[in-house]
This record gives sequence, structure tokens and C-alpha cells, in this order.
Amino acid sequence: MKLKNELEAPEAAARELLRIAKSLLKEGVAHTYTGITNSQFLYTSCGSVAAYKAGRDLAIAKNWLKFDESGTRIFVLPDGMSI
Repeated sequence: MKLKNELEAPEAAARELLRIAKSLLKEGVAHTYTGITNSQFLYTSCGSVAAYKAGRDLAIAKNWLKFDESGTRIFVLPDGMSI
């Protein structure tokens, strides 16, 4: 768990989102759900909504994560799996 102010940096927030998403992946399933990831980031990791958005945007830009068109599923991309 990170302190809230540690997650305000987009890079730290992106890495925390990636960590959470990877921990939620089940064998044979290529995605996890945003609701679970959101709640863990906000309540377990004590991140803010702004930090979540900044981290999400950075993780997408770095090709670590991909969100489906509906926004309900998160896919960890190969670049994200190597981190």
C-alpha cells in the first residue's frame, strides 16, 4: 500500500494501477474489471480520483494497459507484463 501523496505522481499511480491489475488477473483470463481495480486503488492504496485518471492515461500512453470500448474491462498489455 502506498501513501496517498506518493500516488499523486502519474508514474507512481500508473505503476500502482498496473500492479493491481496484474494481481487481479486469473489464469486463462486476459482481463480484469475496472470496478475492482478502481476500488482497490481508491480504498486499499488510498489513491485519489485525479491520481487514478493521471495514472490510467499514462499507463495507456505507455502501452501498459488497455481499456475496452465500454470502459468495464482492463487488459494488461505485453509491455505492462514485463514491468
